Amino acid sequence: MKDAAIPLSRGHLYALGAMSMALAFLAFFVGLALGQRTPEAEAEGPVVLPLVADQVQGGSLEALLARVSEAQGAGVSFPAELGSSAPSASVDGVPTGGWAVQVGEYPEIEGADRLVAQLREAGLPAYRVRVLVDGHRRERVRVAGYSTRESAAIAMADVASRAGSASPAVVPAP
Repeated sequence: MKDAAIPLSRGHLYALGAMSMALAFLAFFVGLALGQRTPEAEAEGPVVLPLVADQVQGGSLEALLARVSEAQGAGVSFPAELGSSAPSASVDGVPTGGWAVQVGEYPEIEGADRLVAQLREAGLPAYRVRVLVDGHRRERVRVAGYSTRESAAIAMADVASRAGSASPAVVPAP
């Protein structure tokens, strides 16, 4: 069992190529046959989803919206979390949504943690996020608590001056 190679002749390779071509043609023609429309399907017209087909075909989209509005008043309720526009935070203070102002980026954790501590002492909800930039780990310091991009942009100058940042940026939190 010294030579474990399987000898292939030119005939074997030709047979393998012919079988591959035959399978490719078979797959093509089966797909072509399945993809063709039958005359009965074309005569029926466009396909409409059955969920709202009657309302949309009748042109009464307003009636459908009225039914949805009526159903909302009929005891349909949503959890309070869905109605809240304020961003929430995880246990360690990192927000789970909303917008943030990024005030710094450090190659090491110590520098980022010092800035986070300084900002928290100043009363700002600061946190640190680890990212990978061009294969190198970086620590970004952000201040969160903004529900819209516009509110974060308005607060950016104040946050940057308190953090001593020359180039702040508004980013999605976390």
